[in-house]
Amino acid sequence: MLLAIVGLAAGVFTGVKLAKPAALQDQTVLVLDLEGPLREQSAGGARDSLLSQVQGQAPQQLRLRDVLAALDHAQRDPKIRAVMLKLDDFGGSGLSSLREVAAAIERFKASGKPVVAWGNNWDQRAYYLAAHAGEVWLHPMGGVWIEGYGRQRNYYKDALDKLGVQANVIRVGKYKNAGEPYFTNGPSKETLESEAHVYEAIWELYRRGVEKARKLPDGAIQQAIDSLPGSLVAGGGNTAQWALQQKWVDALKTQSR
Repeated sequence: MLLAIVGLAAGVFTGVKLAKPAALQDQTVLVLDLEGPLREQSAGGARDSLLSQVQGQAPQQLRLRDVLAALDHAQRDPKIRAVMLKLDDFGGSGLSSLREVAAAIERFKASGKPVVAWGNNWDQRAYYLAAHAGEVWLHPMGGVWIEGYGRQRNYYKDALDKLGVQANVIRVGKYKNAGEPYFTNGPSKETLESEAHVYEAIWELYRRGVEKARKLPDGAIQQAIDSLPGSLVAGGGNTAQWALQQKWVDALKTQSR
């Protein structure tokens, strides 16, 4: 197996001529089509990456530093006049990485070059990046789906009781809740309190980041969400038109327009 891999690698490096990238033309638009999840470091090793390239497979993950480098290089390249963000197949990432990409988009915009985001639908993570574009265009039959932050946890006390199993959990302090699912059927008041602090802080970072990028008043995102479902029903249930009315997007356009 090792010899086969070495032989394959040797064949790749000695028998394949790598084509030079085509020269950029003046007034080029960089289409940043982010497909897959964004990671600080791709899973797998050099061998996995090599085999994927040989087999003609597209990378399944995006490296954060590659996306940042592409935007920063495009900012300095005189032949690139704009960036088009396409995020329909974006697999998302944690908020810290999203904020780094958003900062790179802002640096690109600061150079005087425009950024346009277009998509059929955006989930919460994709929209965070789209919101930092200078123009945000949504498909007329699309929508923006923001659900906030939180998590679900399974509790096993009833199941353990039926099996005749007793969990002996030792903890110090009411807020030490890692073992809680084994001796109760739901979160304690302390667990709800501590997790609320965490998720509310993350939500504040997200909400304020979008509102600043979209030049919306403080609290506008939360107010729009709180107005549901009434405001959506009043608009005929059209999610794209609702997003436009809330100023989450600038225009409703198909890709060909």
